[in-house]
Amino acid sequence: MDRDGARAFVYAKACGALGKSFTGEKADRLFEQKTLTDLWTLLFRTQAPMVPEVILAQKIEEESFNRFISQYVSFISQFDNPESYLSDQFFIYEVENLKTVIDALCSGQQKLPKLLELGKYGTLHFDQWPNLENITAGTEYSWIKEVPDIHKQQEVEFRLDIQAIKHLWASIQSIKGEEGKAVKELFQEELVIQNIVWALRLKLNYDMNRDDVISHLMYVTEKPGPHDPLCVQAIKILDKDPENYSDWEKWSFSEYVNPKNDVLWRIDPSWIENKSRQVQNKKASRLFHCFPVTSASLIGWFKMKQAELGYIRMAVEGLRLNQKSLLEY
Repeated sequence: MDRDGARAFVYAKACGALGKSFTGEKADRLFEQKTLTDLWTLLFRTQAPMVPEVILAQKIEEESFNRFISQYVSFISQFDNPESYLSDQFFIYEVENLKTVIDALCSGQQKLPKLLELGKYGTLHFDQWPNLENITAGTEYSWIKEVPDIHKQQEVEFRLDIQAIKHLWASIQSIKGEEGKAVKELFQEELVIQNIVWALRLKLNYDMNRDDVISHLMYVTEKPGPHDPLCVQAIKILDKDPENYSDWEKWSFSEYVNPKNDVLWRIDPSWIENKSRQVQNKKASRLFHCFPVTSASLIGWFKMKQAELGYIRMAVEGLRLNQKSLLEY
């Protein structure tokens, strides 16, 4: 199949997959379910396995992720030479796997922990467990050769996060044209909002000073600071009064601000995070539909399915918490 034919075929398949997905307004159905068994049936159209609720919750998340990855792999496998930015989307999940392994080794676990299945797009050698140097050998993470001291674990994980973000940031720069501009804007706003939410939480919940907050931000330049495209907005909000609504009314992301319903008001990072998910999902949908027969449209599909995974996790956690509260009475 030639490249144009492959793109048309993949787009048609991706449209069909989205039709069965719980994205956009359809995500509400996830939160209408009364039990985890109901949620399983809604998602997978089969009878839920007869297992304890805790295990069923894990299985729902695992099955959702595996189906998402399997679909995406099937799409990019239609291309003889898929653009590197398509397969680079797995990078963030491989970093998550490596962080899981490092955490297991730091805590002295004897067995390889449960990992995200990435198939042929995984580069780490988990069959070499528990030898961390062998696990990372020949990969982009080969700089990790020893299990870090538990006090250094967070530092290593942060370095891995920055490595993943810089890798993806560099990768999407190769996308040309209007679709490339749309992809870059989508990624940049997502990361900018994540930094804003993180900065607010560090300031409000941990009372961190300005310099400490900045040192914890994601960045794609030499270091976090006001000249980094991911940091600049988060740094600006550090000077705003978190309890003065008028300070936020003309903010460039004012559409994400929680409304002022009473006299006692405080900026709510969770509200910003949830509102941004809705906006980002709409932008991902626009990317998918506005550039139909391009490889970049698959980035829109990927981001929408990532959002769906997030909603599934929220629905699972909500049901588990409700069931726990019922048991307590």
